[in-house]
Amino acid sequence: MKKVIFLSLLFLILFATGYIYWFYYNPYSDGSREGILYKFSRKGNVFKTYEGEIIQPGLRSMQGGVINTNNLSFSVTDIALSDSLNKILGKNVKLHYIQYRKCLPWRGENYNSKEGNQNVGQYIVDRIEHVSDANPNIGL
Repeated sequence: MKKVIFLSLLFLILFATGYIYWFYYNPYSDGSREGILYKFSRKGNVFKTYEGEIIQPGLRSMQGGVINTNNLSFSVTDIALSDSLNKILGKNVKLHYIQYRKCLPWRGENYNSKEGNQNVGQYIVDRIEHVSDANPNIGL
């Protein structure tokens, strides 16, 4: 009987560890996105995190025939990077991100249930790849 309880507990611990690693710490994807950085702030009730948004070129169609811009909502965990992003607000930037399947509250905002990202997950920006002046032909 003790062996069954031990094996059951071991299985539950291994399952919980695997679940937490897979959804919260194993990156789903990484890549780069380019757009105009138009919003960046520090917010949160318990965990203060740095949150930003970029407008990407092009439009996307939503249900009901409404057309919206392509926005990317992201979080930043590095304070030095957040200072750099705050200085380039309004410029065209290319950001490198890591996308996780689920959100941890101390890592940033959860945009899955809100407006924002087209794909679910938590986007964490880890570096700035390129900065240029915003295109004056794009009306915001």
